[in-house]
Amino acid sequence: MGALVEQDAPGDLIPSEEFRLAMRKVTSPVAVITARAGDMRNGLTATAVCSATTDPPTLLVCINRGATCEALIARSGSFAVNFLTEEQAGIARLFSTARLDPVERFAEGRWTAGPSGAPMLADTVASFDCRVVQMVPCGAHSIFMGQVVGVTGSDGPMLLYRDGYFRRLSTE
Repeated sequence: MGALVEQDAPGDLIPSEEFRLAMRKVTSPVAVITARAGDMRNGLTATAVCSATTDPPTLLVCINRGATCEALIARSGSFAVNFLTEEQAGIARLFSTARLDPVERFAEGRWTAGPSGAPMLADTVASFDCRVVQMVPCGAHSIFMGQVVGVTGSDGPMLLYRDGYFRRLSTE
């Protein structure tokens, strides 16, 4: 096993804007992360999502602590990751609009409750319902690890994000 590396002092890090600009060049799948606690539901568009392990099936999502959805995930102990198709770009825009009422966000698309109660969108490339097994604070974000308790999906083409725009895969 390798030794732990000491974290660099904040002065040794690159500027946040330089990092942000470099990351905009990395193409990422677009997902809408959703949660429900009691009668409240909300969500956000995210690209900081990945598979953590297949045994047990676990996803990792990074959510800004200032987002309403972060508090819902923490309170409910669950979330859904809905990977969008190209045809669902309008839903991605709704969930990325700051301070938009949740009723307006969920007005587009067909939504059902997953096994945990988290809202799952129909007709996605894949939607995963997850129960939180770990939360790690990291800077301005919370990293949630969620074990998958439900999954749905379809064969639509994946919606991607790069350079501030939603993108499509070329069929050539």
